[in-house]
Formats: sequence, structure tokens, C-alpha cells
Amino acid sequence: MIFIICDILFLAFKEVANMQESSISEKIKELRTDLKMNQKNFSAAIGIRQSTLSSYENGVVTPSNDVLLTIAQKFHVSLDWLFGLSENKVQISTLSDIIWVLLQMNESNELRYELDINNKLPGDIETETQKWYAGLRFYGNDPEHSLNADMCNFLADLQENRESLESYFTGKDMFDMWKKQMLEYYTSKPVTHKEIEELDFETRIHKRDELLAQKFSNNE
Repeated sequence: MIFIICDILFLAFKEVANMQESSISEKIKELRTDLKMNQKNFSAAIGIRQSTLSSYENGVVTPSNDVLLTIAQKFHVSLDWLFGLSENKVQISTLSDIIWVLLQMNESNELRYELDINNKLPGDIETETQKWYAGLRFYGNDPEHSLNADMCNFLADLQENRESLESYFTGKDMFDMWKKQMLEYYTSKPVTHKEIEELDFETRIHKRDELLAQKFSNNE
């Protein structure tokens, strides 16, 4: 009887290990695909051979903890997500992680934010009416960026729920429930990323001059 139980436990642990390996391989491939990177570039970024990456993605070899940590740190993703233990892909532990998200958002096809910067104060002195600030502005009716309206709606909801939490009208449990609902709802809104053109010097200068001429014409 003891041997039968041990065999069952062994098979169960083996199945869990196989599921984990499969999850890791799928997550690595998903991450690389989302970043629009081929195997050559992705493997070079984390310091391994392309053939090794291929074996990871095919589930033939399980990455070492050092490799997984490198992937997590390099691409700002959660280790829990890589292991399939969490749905939260992005890891926010330093300001660099937040800046990485902003840079990724900057290259999105469906989102566009304008930068609102106020860093030139009279006499370089901050007052009650003149403050040093920086902000992001999304135009909800921007026809070229389909998710701007969703972002405007979310930020309005965030303002309302944050004020309600901070003024003690609602508790942490309600705020956490709202966060979960938002994350689940917006999962159905995919984001794609633009390819930044690699231009030679002459082509870039030509495009710059065309753009400047167009702006000058519009301002007349």
C-alpha cells in the first residue's frame, strides 16, 4: 500500500514538473513574440545561443534559475509570471520598470500620449500657482489611436476610486476588487507595437525637412 501511494505521489510531482516546464517554455516564447524579437536577437540579449533558446521554447531543456532571472530583469517581467503562477506579467520594483512601461507604451500603435511639461518657472522659483510638473495627456477622440478612449475612461475610474479609497469611503477590499475587474476587462484589448524605422543619414534628413516644411505650411 505504501509503495502504491509513493508511486502516485511520484507521478503527481512529475506531472506538476512537466506542466511547469511547459508553462515556462510557452511564457518565454510569448514574451519574445510580444517584444517582436526573433530568436537570434532575444538569445543575444540574454547571453545564450540561439539553439539553446530554441530548446527552451520547445520544452526540450528547462532554463536554469540564472537564465530565468536574467530574462525577468532584462525585460522587466515577473518571475511568478514566467513560472505560470501569476497573470501579472510586468514586474514593478524600481523606477526603471515604470520607465520601461512608458517606453513600451510610447511604441504602441493603439495608444498615444502627449507630454505636458512645465519646468521653466519665473526666476526658477516654485509658487502656489506656478509648480514644476510633468504629465501625460491622452486625447480620447484621437482617430489614429483606438485605445486612447479606453485609457481616458480608465483614468477617470482610477481618479474616482482612488479618491474614494483615500477619503475612507471605501476599503482596501473594494479597491482590490475594482483593480481585479479592470485588469480582467482590459485583457481583451490587445496592443501592438510599431517598428521604428532604421534610416540612413540622408533619408532621415530628407524626412525631417519634409516634416518641417509641412509644419511651417500648416502654421501659415
